[in-house]
Amino acid sequence: MSFCDSLALESQYPSESIEILTSLDRHLRKGMQDHLVLSEIVVNCRTKLEEWRVEQRKIDYDMDFGGKNAEVKIKSWASLLNKNNPTESNVIFKNISQFFNHRPLKIYDKKLEELKTKVCDRFNQGRKALKDSDYLMVQECIHTLGLINKYVGNHIPNANNRLSDLEKQVVVVFLDICKRAQIMLQCNTTRIQFKTLFLDYRSLVLHVPCVMQSHEADIAFRLTNQLAYENLVADIDEIKDLLKSFDFSDLKKKIMYTRKYGELLADHYTLLLQRVKTCNHIRVDQWLEKIFALSLDHFSYNRQLHLIKYFSILDVIPSTDKNGIKKAYRTLAKRYHPDKTGSDNSQEFRKIQEAYDFLMDKGDFLSMKNVEYPFESIIKDIRKTLCEGAKVLLEEQRYDAVDTLLFKLSDLKSLDYLVTPRINHNEVVKDVKALIGRYVKKIRIDVDSNWCARNYCALNESISDLKMMENHLKSHPDIFSSSWNQGIVNNVEKEIERLGICARGYISSQKKAYQNLEGFRRCFINMGHVLVDLPLFKDTTKNVMCDVLESCLSHDWGYSFLFKFGSDLQRSNGENVSDEEKKVAKFIVSEFSHFKEVMTMVWNEETLQKPAEETVHGIKSKCCKNGIMNNVPIHKNSLLESFHKFEDQYKKLLMEYIDPNADLKKLVQDTLSMAGKLKPIDCDSGWSKEVKNQIPYILAGVFSVFTVRKSGESYNRLSEDNTIGDKLLMKPHNIQVLTLLALFGCGSSSRNRLDSQLMQIRTGEGKSMILGAAAVVLACLGFRVRCVCYSEYLSDRDYGLFQDVFTDFGVLEHVKYSKITTLSEDTTAAKGNIRKLTEALLYGNLKVSAQSPAIGNTAYCATIINTPYSSTTKLATASLGRSENGNKNSTNEECGKNIKLADVDTCPSTSKLMSREEILLVDEVDVFFGADFYGQTYNQVAQLQEPEVVEILRHIWNTNKRGGRTQRLTDIQALPVYASLLQKISGFKYFLDTEISQMINQVQQVNKQPYYVDLENSRIGYKVMDTISYEATYGYRTIFAYLQEAERGNMDYSKIVDSLVIPISCGQFSYANISPKRILGVSGTLSALGEYEIDILSKYGVDTFMFVPSVYGDSNFQFDKAGNGILIDTSKSDHYHSISSQIKCMVNQKRSVIVFFQDSARLKEFTDSAFYCKLGRQKNLLTEDLPKSDKEFVISKAATVGQITISTAVFGRGTDFFCKDEIVQRHGGVHVIQTFLSENYSEEIQIQGRTARQGKKGSYQMILLESDLIKQFKLQKRLKDRISKRKLYDCLSSARNKCVEETCKYIEKDLLIATERDQDTHQYFDALLANRKEAAANNFKKIYNIFKKSSMPSSIELDLAFLIDITGSMAPYMGTVTTVINTMLSGSGSLISKLKAKFPDIIFHLRTGFMGFRDIDDGSQQFVTSKVNGKGHFLKNVEESIQFVNSITKNPSGGGDIAEDILGAIYRCAKWNSYDDWNSTIKFILVLTDAPAHGFVPTSLAHVPNVDGYSIGHPNGLKPKGVIDCLIKNDIDLFFCSFNPAATLRTEEELSKKKLYHGENTDKCEIITIPMVPVKEINTEVLCSYAKHIVFVLDMSGSMRNDWNGVVSAYNQYIARRKQNQSDCDLISVVQFDNSAEITVNKVLISQAPNQLRYDGGGTSFDPASQKASALAGTTPLSHAPVIVFMSDGCAGDASSAAKTFSTLNNSIKQTFENELELHVIAFGKSSSLSQLQEIANSSKNGKLHKSTDTAELSHIFVEIANAGGVADVLETEIGKKISEAVSDKLTLEYIG
Repeated sequence: MSFCDSLALESQYPSESIEILTSLDRHLRKGMQDHLVLSEIVVNCRTKLEEWRVEQRKIDYDMDFGGKNAEVKIKSWASLLNKNNPTESNVIFKNISQFFNHRPLKIYDKKLEELKTKVCDRFNQGRKALKDSDYLMVQECIHTLGLINKYVGNHIPNANNRLSDLEKQVVVVFLDICKRAQIMLQCNTTRIQFKTLFLDYRSLVLHVPCVMQSHEADIAFRLTNQLAYENLVADIDEIKDLLKSFDFSDLKKKIMYTRKYGELLADHYTLLLQRVKTCNHIRVDQWLEKIFALSLDHFSYNRQLHLIKYFSILDVIPSTDKNGIKKAYRTLAKRYHPDKTGSDNSQEFRKIQEAYDFLMDKGDFLSMKNVEYPFESIIKDIRKTLCEGAKVLLEEQRYDAVDTLLFKLSDLKSLDYLVTPRINHNEVVKDVKALIGRYVKKIRIDVDSNWCARNYCALNESISDLKMMENHLKSHPDIFSSSWNQGIVNNVEKEIERLGICARGYISSQKKAYQNLEGFRRCFINMGHVLVDLPLFKDTTKNVMCDVLESCLSHDWGYSFLFKFGSDLQRSNGENVSDEEKKVAKFIVSEFSHFKEVMTMVWNEETLQKPAEETVHGIKSKCCKNGIMNNVPIHKNSLLESFHKFEDQYKKLLMEYIDPNADLKKLVQDTLSMAGKLKPIDCDSGWSKEVKNQIPYILAGVFSVFTVRKSGESYNRLSEDNTIGDKLLMKPHNIQVLTLLALFGCGSSSRNRLDSQLMQIRTGEGKSMILGAAAVVLACLGFRVRCVCYSEYLSDRDYGLFQDVFTDFGVLEHVKYSKITTLSEDTTAAKGNIRKLTEALLYGNLKVSAQSPAIGNTAYCATIINTPYSSTTKLATASLGRSENGNKNSTNEECGKNIKLADVDTCPSTSKLMSREEILLVDEVDVFFGADFYGQTYNQVAQLQEPEVVEILRHIWNTNKRGGRTQRLTDIQALPVYASLLQKISGFKYFLDTEISQMINQVQQVNKQPYYVDLENSRIGYKVMDTISYEATYGYRTIFAYLQEAERGNMDYSKIVDSLVIPISCGQFSYANISPKRILGVSGTLSALGEYEIDILSKYGVDTFMFVPSVYGDSNFQFDKAGNGILIDTSKSDHYHSISSQIKCMVNQKRSVIVFFQDSARLKEFTDSAFYCKLGRQKNLLTEDLPKSDKEFVISKAATVGQITISTAVFGRGTDFFCKDEIVQRHGGVHVIQTFLSENYSEEIQIQGRTARQGKKGSYQMILLESDLIKQFKLQKRLKDRISKRKLYDCLSSARNKCVEETCKYIEKDLLIATERDQDTHQYFDALLANRKEAAANNFKKIYNIFKKSSMPSSIELDLAFLIDITGSMAPYMGTVTTVINTMLSGSGSLISKLKAKFPDIIFHLRTGFMGFRDIDDGSQQFVTSKVNGKGHFLKNVEESIQFVNSITKNPSGGGDIAEDILGAIYRCAKWNSYDDWNSTIKFILVLTDAPAHGFVPTSLAHVPNVDGYSIGHPNGLKPKGVIDCLIKNDIDLFFCSFNPAATLRTEEELSKKKLYHGENTDKCEIITIPMVPVKEINTEVLCSYAKHIVFVLDMSGSMRNDWNGVVSAYNQYIARRKQNQSDCDLISVVQFDNSAEITVNKVLISQAPNQLRYDGGGTSFDPASQKASALAGTTPLSHAPVIVFMSDGCAGDASSAAKTFSTLNNSIKQTFENELELHVIAFGKSSSLSQLQEIANSSKNGKLHKSTDTAELSHIFVEIANAGGVADVLETEIGKKISEAVSDKLTLEYIG
């Protein structure tokens, strides 16, 4: 007994003593007690046994490790075990144990065994709890195991393993739940089922901390939450979109579904977020917070989300009612109430009690019901929404959308039952239709009321509204009646007719006319209101008014009466005359030629003549010599003397010939005679003093004829009124005369030559009269005169002013008005018809006839080649100038017909007209610098029209429509029609193939250039300057546009067949190759000329410039350069807002506004914006496609009060926006807004000249977009913040000047090219004319090939950004990547060298940027980018580039999973936005990777461990569409260079698809993929470098004894390298052999491969090893590629047998994997047989023999094999070639296609 006491006391555990006493008690009960002397022993034994059993029960309680005391209990156990570590047992104890037949037990072992059992029980309990989803128990088990591992782990080693295994199993379960959840969330129909998983999902996150300690689980958790949020956002956005598009049926379905899904998230995710915030083991997730915010906004119904904290404490969802809260409270009270549990849970229970009390007391459960059901407000407010929406649409005149709404109202009934009480859709439909009907009715009432009130402006707006409504609402007769216009049309026409009759009645006699002058005036004013404000009735009204005026002129007194009437209208004085009436009166006077005398009088009154002496003193002259501009003194006395001669003679002649009885022919003859006496005149030496003396007299004669012609009749009729006098005469003012005299050298009496010179005359001050008079004088003196202008519109206008004078002097055939480009065209036409000759050459029937073409009577097809900074190539019109008879060219030769050789005109003769020297008169100096002249060529284009051509074009068009891969030339060459066509033009295959290739390129670009369709004449036209030309074409784009319109039903196919041709480029003549004898002219922008422009003029002999003061004195032009005159906005929205705000401001000030946009595309963007809709209705668009009459109407109204005119920039030159509105003048005049910075200062001057004309007031403002300034002028961002307003304009001007300098360099290079083209064309032309067929054919081939590249620029910059995957898996390729990039950037094989070889005439400048990228989880190490002094990321220095590449590719690492952040890398690179980023002409990104993007891992990889940690998508929500949007926005093309095509296939396909079908990818450009290894079929599931099964076959014969450790080390280095390369899914097998073979490692994961291999020793036999290795390789799964590494240091007699075994294996591998076996054979040491081992290596084409002399070299070989990807050779030979080809294709498509 004492021994047991001491034993129990010593061990502190009575279990051993209980066993002893129990055994003793059993023996006592069996009879032993009968033999004892002391009977108390029995009592003591049983008493002690009971005491110890009580004590044992306490100990058993201590073994229960649950609850809060678990740590204390386990510490106690740890103390016990530490104390009772095994020692020598007590001898007495041994004896007693033996006595009772009980084997000796150690206390330590016993307790240890109990604890081990406890660990096992806890582990199994945890597994069962995990299976039963009892996650609290799972965590309790994990916690217990963790404590055991922590305190007694040194006693129980397997505790840690059990803990780790259980935690791993928990993570696996969680990942599986996440995966299933993600699958559910990705499908619209299964999202709601996520609820079935959510409890497990939530419980694991909250209750089992080890889950969120797993990085993989953390990612899965956040991705799942992200997916849940993005789906909800997408659903809510779709609801909004469906409402906007009135898709009510789909709206119902979407609302019902989103309610369920949103309520699920609002209940469970909001609770999860609150619980997460209270957990220390979880980071708060942004997606949880975003879901909570959405829930607050949309799903608060029946939820008190603001009290989520308290719901969280009670662990109930926020939609729980009071009963649910009570039930939850009772459940928690049982668990945590101290009285119930007996434990210290008072703090936890206090929180529960407070939450319960708060909710029951403060919770507003009633108001929860009053909150609207999700999206209920949308349905309840549907009437209001639709009515307000309809109202907005009506106010913004979007009647097409109103039409859509009306058609879809019938579906509204589907929403009835989504709310309670349900909506009455019939009432809603009725209300909406009633609103629209009321609006229509109101407009119709407005028409009548405005007509009755004669509110013409408002009436016009109402009529315009109804006309637009008619186009869209006529299919709704219950709302809109098609007879809307009958009443108003009848009323207006009747009123006009009535007013006309009334007006005629007032002028039936002279007396009655003067008596009823006011009544007559009132009739005309009323008709004038209609004329001005109702364009619908403009023609009718004008005809009636003309008839009235003509009837008045039929009376003798009619002229004087109309003059008085017109004068009264012009003055419009009187208190009772409104401003509107004054505007109408002045418009009438300006509109009808019957009042031309009044207009002349006004002109003369407004043009205050300064004394000639004062004007002469204001004239300045400069001369440029050797680039230096010097002041030149003017011989003012000579000029004044000449002026006085003119003045005296003019007055004399005018007095004589103004008489109606005078013979004007005599004056003409006298003037011609005077000029004839001076002929012939030599401009170089014959411009003598005598000529200069006669010039004033000749000029006086010309102007006398002009004045008499233009105003003599009027003067004679009205001369009785002495107060009028000379005011009726259209006379030149002093400045015009002095300008002409100066041009003719009268101010330079010392010279005997006529100098080329230009004179500056301010815009709007009579340049047309100067040029017309100069043309007559020069023609009379024996010269041919060409007057060139900016546009045909202005040319026609100016020609009309002097046409009758040209006729009087008989000089029509010697004077021609045109654009400057026509001068070259006419010269070419005089030589012959190169087009028809070329067509004959192609058909092989060239011959010469003796007919010669007439100048000015031939139409031409031509191409204008744009400068390198333009990306289009356009075919321009034929000569549109005046022909010799003064009319427009009337005969157009039909292009493109098959040539009958007898009809070919080839042999020219020299026209006698050419014997005259030609003088060029220039209207605006800008004509020399236009985009279509200097440095450009006039291209002759013949046409090949054959049925085969039509078939080929249709085939290409139809094939392109069907989609799929881009067509190839070989596809067309295989067609029978190709062979048939080639037979017809035998010998010109190169021509046909090139044209077909261009067809294929351009078929995808048909809509790249906006075109206009003339439905009536079945024509397609393009914008050319300020008009639409239907003779201009854009090559095959235009031809395919015809097919497109025919397909749409807009054109009859039979009418477009003649347009389906192959254009034949057969000549280019330099526009700049003109050689007029002299150049004279006037311009408003001489002061804006830069050095380059002056240098160009000097090449044409123009070096003298004169500046004449304004006839109107000082200008009233205002441009606040240092204030609000320049605004710069950072976004388009701000830009358009600023424009609209300034417009409204000016309109409110009773001014008119003209806004100029750079082109029609930007104008359309503004007019499509909401800002334009809110500008009111007094606005007009002025665009090139308007009919001429509409243009004139818009221009005439532009300068009237409150008028807004939105125009393209082409109307900023030469368009006369005359301001006759006194209201506008009183408030500051016309305000001009320019929305872009002109590339040329002269254009800015021209646009400024549209206001403050002829002495009037006016202001000008720039509102610019920052991105335009950055792109066009390379200005830095935030310019307006860094530069003061005072210096801002100077900064803009400086940037423009730099840009101009660069442009000038391009132009000069283009000029050289154009000159060479001109010379080559003339050689070809001469060969044709001489009928030298062989020479002509050779020359044609030469110029044809040149022309196909003719639009290429002389210099191009390229930006190429390399995105290099620098994760561990790329390690095998880094050396090769570095080498290839080095090769690409330097040396003879460089990218620049390859491009230079293909485009020898272009200088390429390459800038390279670099980004090394890792994966998302690599944090701050994810991106490593090149940088250049903070200015950007692109390097120009090759050495710096190579050095940077070496640094980032040196140590590839990171990456984690297989997929990489490719989308993030591309997006980040494309968003580089430093000052010098992405500024080149051509921009590329090249991605070098071996991995798929996250979310796009091939399905064949799904089972691979660690394949994609972000399989659902990018954690920042980045998607392929966003990446492509960014690339297209910045015009960046993407190359995808893949080292593992099977792995990256889905990524490439997704990116390619998003780009190909992107709305802004009009060229249908594709992503260029460059596979660096052969692409496997996807169903083989072979991933080239990821998954391998490596079979090591290692020789362990006796000779390897000393080197075996080195072999094992090399083997381990191989495994380490593969792991570094992220090859975690590799399988490892090992066959060890001597004279036999054994498989020691069999297909284990590389992470589990042993690091030690045993060594046996023995002989050497190869065949057993080959048999074992082949068997292993044959079991390789399809997800892996087999690799054999065979190493031996000896030789064997069975090497041939081994080779045959491997050969058989290779054949099997080829059938299964479609590739040769990768076989590495290593000859180790000096005794190995190279011949035998080479034989084995030859068993596979991929076999390779390596030689190793020692283990160090063996390790190096093993590492090389581990790195091998089979792509190095491919990479070096292919990548540079592929990229250079892609760049070439880009250039070809951009500049030729």
